[in-house]
Amino acid sequence: MANDGSISRQPSLSDLDAPGFDPVAAGFTAADILRFSASHLERARRLVESVRVLARAPDAALVYASVLAPLDEVAFATALAGGFAGLMEETHPDGAVREAARACRPRLVTFQTDMMLDAELADVVRRFSTSAAAAELTGTSQRLLKELLREFRRNGLELPPADQVRLRELNDELNRAAQDFSKNLAEATGSVRVSPVRLRGLPDAFLAAHPPEADGLVTITTDYPDYFPVVCYAEDRELARELNSIFDSRAAAENVPLLERVLALRADKARLLGYATWADYVLESRMARTPDAVRDFLAGAAAAVREPGRREYAEFQAERSLALGVPEGLPIPVYDRLYLEQRLREKKYGYDGKALSEYFPVEGVVSGVLGLVSRLFGLEFVPRPEAPRWHADVRVLDLLRGGVVAGRLFLDLFPREAKYKHAAMFEIRPGKRLADGTYATPMTALVTNFPAPDAGPALLTLEDVTTFFHELGHALHHLLTQEELASYSGTSTAQDFVETPSQMLEEWAFQREVLDAFARHYVTGAAVPEPLFAAMLRARAFGRALATERQLALAALDFEYHTQPTPLATDVVFREVMARTQQFAHQPETRFQATFGHLMGYDAGYYGYQWALAIARDVLTRFEREGFMSRATAADWLEQVLSRGGGADEATLVQAFLGRPTNLEAYAAFLRGEAATQ
Repeated sequence: MANDGSISRQPSLSDLDAPGFDPVAAGFTAADILRFSASHLERARRLVESVRVLARAPDAALVYASVLAPLDEVAFATALAGGFAGLMEETHPDGAVREAARACRPRLVTFQTDMMLDAELADVVRRFSTSAAAAELTGTSQRLLKELLREFRRNGLELPPADQVRLRELNDELNRAAQDFSKNLAEATGSVRVSPVRLRGLPDAFLAAHPPEADGLVTITTDYPDYFPVVCYAEDRELARELNSIFDSRAAAENVPLLERVLALRADKARLLGYATWADYVLESRMARTPDAVRDFLAGAAAAVREPGRREYAEFQAERSLALGVPEGLPIPVYDRLYLEQRLREKKYGYDGKALSEYFPVEGVVSGVLGLVSRLFGLEFVPRPEAPRWHADVRVLDLLRGGVVAGRLFLDLFPREAKYKHAAMFEIRPGKRLADGTYATPMTALVTNFPAPDAGPALLTLEDVTTFFHELGHALHHLLTQEELASYSGTSTAQDFVETPSQMLEEWAFQREVLDAFARHYVTGAAVPEPLFAAMLRARAFGRALATERQLALAALDFEYHTQPTPLATDVVFREVMARTQQFAHQPETRFQATFGHLMGYDAGYYGYQWALAIARDVLTRFEREGFMSRATAADWLEQVLSRGGGADEATLVQAFLGRPTNLEAYAAFLRGEAATQ
């Protein structure tokens, strides 16, 4: 039954609180989070039991409503049990609450392992799969049955009892290690203390936000709002080296051994389940399917950027020699890449990134981008200042579609101690059609580390602006879902597709009509001058080959970590992969792999960013033809892709939007810095 969008059938958020479906309303204390998570895990257990008992029931009792519907309810309950706790683990200001939230994840992992190793439950699903009722299934219900059968196998149901015991141990230890890795990284903020004279070249707004302390020195941290301006603009390149040395070694003492243990455990689990490597195991459920497909894709992308990358690197070397007096033949350290790129963009194209930042005050960007998305998709964001939140900085917005609440968005934008250090979208509640016919509206949080407006002018870089578009793309994918089943709600897609809507939305940051809607000088209120905008566009493709080369290097590193025999020395593999795949030199004393947080969530899947980008560049060919602010085109994207979540094969969804199968032509042109021809 489709959601008809009528107010009478749309539950309010307070209605959803009644059965305990709103995690945020449940409270923010350690006891609140533990209680909420435990209650939904218990609900999930009752639902599983309601299916298990059918093992003794006649075949006629095995119907969709008695088998698949409860198991989708389990997906909803486990998402509630784990989603908000995961967010609080990364963002709550109280360490005791973060620790309580961390405790929820192992219980969830244990439940999921138990469920997938439950022979009686699996037997019920298998019996149902051969029934006449199963033969009548279509769409997402049919997809759910097929994938449940696959996941029982992938999660060890066919293993002998002793191996199932070992699998449980592996799952528990992997979960603990991954949590510890992320916790160590979140809590590792390094710093340097320097005299103000060493900050020459930094934007005025940065200097205003970093006044000298009582001893005359300035503290610069490894948090993003400090790190990136320093490595990009500081004329004192020794300062950039010092800060990068700390940045690329955060939590190294703890995380390198943890990573090597995780890689060994993953390899053991893959072998136990009958797969040659962890990559073979992971890719079975992705669009790519096989390691060979990923290697071929990465090799093709590397070939496309090889010559452009060599030309760019030669220019970088010449500029480094000119600016810093270094012989041209010497390797360029990685911390000089952004600095040299910015200098060359300004010199070659007249593009001044610092000047452009003055048109991106954080408040103007946030409100402007939300307004833009509202107009494009026919939405409304309504502030809810009375709504509960976990920190005073967090903003709460209801997303309305056709005057009806379609979801809730939380914005946690500014850095603070022990908060998640990157940018991400965290799912709090999936969308789902409930048993009474109402629709449980999705909830999500967008977490970034932008400069806070209470510390002087809070100006974003162009990269920050594209990051906001990117994460908002994820949020829209989650919030605009209309899928009936929680199992396929929102961003519940193949992981090598999930970055497509987010990377696609980044392109709006480079459209004149879009920037004119929100980019205003933080002092004068003037729009971005045409010469500066034109310079930005001219300079945009410069450095792309080297930036892509770096992304491909990280994808190759992730893939090597998950295909080579274990135990392995991650330092050795890192050096080998970087020497083979990129031209910049890493500082030998650093241990970047300790800071590569994606290894805990995108394991053997970091290639997916480029894979999804290839699809996104193809999708954009239609917007380029029909207009980036075309309401009709945006409506098609919403209906054909965003609203469908993972409810159908991802390639099929994109083909429906494009009117043809997707291809790599636009992606290849993008990598070469050319315009797409489709």
